[in-house]
Amino acid sequence: MKKVFGRLLAILLVAAFVFPIAGCGGVKKTSIFSRPTVEKVAGQKKDWNDVTSFTCYYGPLTGIAEPDPVYDGDLVPVKEALKDFDVAIIHSNQLFGKPKAKEIVQELRDSGTYVIAYITVGEDDALRVGDGLGEGGYASYYIYEDGAPKMNVSWGSYYVDAGNPVWQAHVLEQARKIMEYDVDGFFLDTLDTVYVEPNTMGGMQDLCRRLDEAFPDAKIVANRGFTAFPYISQYLDGIMFEYFSMNYNETTKEFYLRDEKEMMQNWVAGCNLVNRARRYDYMPVFVLDYVQKDEYKYMSQICFDEAWKFDFICYTTYSRALEICPVPGVEPKTNRGELALKYMDASNIGNSGNTDLVYNGDRSEANLAYAGNKLCSVTVDSTFGGYIGAKPLNDGFYATLDNHDQDNWAVESWASVHDRKKDHWIQFAFKAEQEISKVVVYWAVDNGTIFSAREAYVQAWLDDDWKTVATFSWEGELIQQNSTVFTFDTITTDRIRVVQPANKGDATTAGVEGSTTFSDLMWVSEVEIYKNKD
Repeated sequence: MKKVFGRLLAILLVAAFVFPIAGCGGVKKTSIFSRPTVEKVAGQKKDWNDVTSFTCYYGPLTGIAEPDPVYDGDLVPVKEALKDFDVAIIHSNQLFGKPKAKEIVQELRDSGTYVIAYITVGEDDALRVGDGLGEGGYASYYIYEDGAPKMNVSWGSYYVDAGNPVWQAHVLEQARKIMEYDVDGFFLDTLDTVYVEPNTMGGMQDLCRRLDEAFPDAKIVANRGFTAFPYISQYLDGIMFEYFSMNYNETTKEFYLRDEKEMMQNWVAGCNLVNRARRYDYMPVFVLDYVQKDEYKYMSQICFDEAWKFDFICYTTYSRALEICPVPGVEPKTNRGELALKYMDASNIGNSGNTDLVYNGDRSEANLAYAGNKLCSVTVDSTFGGYIGAKPLNDGFYATLDNHDQDNWAVESWASVHDRKKDHWIQFAFKAEQEISKVVVYWAVDNGTIFSAREAYVQAWLDDDWKTVATFSWEGELIQQNSTVFTFDTITTDRIRVVQPANKGDATTAGVEGSTTFSDLMWVSEVEIYKNKD
């Protein structure tokens, strides 16, 4: 739908900004992520891709901005404060039944501010009977656990299956009601339910598609949802990176600046997942960071500067409920987009953490898989959001419990997407036929756990078909192992692949990250291939 034109425009922008431009002064190269900043003119909307400021405010549109201000200035009506921003993300609850809501929305739009309204797509904020076909007589669209709808305990909401027809009808009806207030688009929240229940990924993609088709002129902005981003980006006009530089301590109820290890994870995700796609389909990225109230003035500057390096647009507040509308009053002082792609490359990531990768794998000529020997290419069935793809699988490094460094999580290993119904695989295609009799698979390590598969097998391309040449499965007690060795009679082939059957991944970590298990995900650090078994 609307993304067809958007993608064509993005390609033209890439051509204009990335390719060398000849002129009297020589050759100049400019990145699409260092776009010139367009000043806001009262009464005029910027082009959507030129917006550089936003606010996220869930309080009454008839209220006062910052009733307890932390900056020097006069109290002003919130609608006047919202006019200072290119984009205002508001809560749809402040539209429904409010007599002046439509009038205020129009006033904001006339001032040149895009108005984007909240809608939840992965959680229900109340427990409803709905069609009554679920367990306990509740709606069929909830995700059930132990006979009851599963709750997000942090917010008191309930996880839903975004693909359920009853839920999709509910969301589309809510969207229709929101558009009656003449807003510019939707802010999709709770997409991270796809991480809680991976089987809902297809449904989430379908729901985003239906929203795009039903409201082709609406701007659609997603809140996080990075796992789903590769599948839904074509339906989006923007994405929010909440908690980019800051984090929240549930125990102390305080916001704090992330340390370098925590920062690295967001830098990698920002570059490798979000900005990788934006090179060809440019859209604004909004960063919503929360800071302590007594630190608001100087912490806001830090957050703005950090986000701007990645071509992200920052806004800071000091309330998780977003019921206040503080005005940061700062501008980023860093160079726009200077780090936009820096952490997309493995060598840059490794050199930016606390420790560099120390190669411990076999980089000799005997290892037919090693990238340095230039004998083969590597492909995979899928890649989990934030990882750099198949590159780590034959780079000469494998993670162990001793050398694992969380700074390098995206380059130490490859991880497939979560999918309980499909086999996952890693394929090596050789430039010429090779004699092979041994394959070694080193499994990924994370947070003190080795994610070794429950079952796996090796296949070779023989007689125009995939033939299984070696298998592995657990026997007895499930024990984590750093590597699995497959040996077999020598075969001659130009293709080898390692396959993990559907839902036969790690089965030893039921207590890791709450109740989450990883049996539907394949997680590998390195693969080595040899001619000889010894």
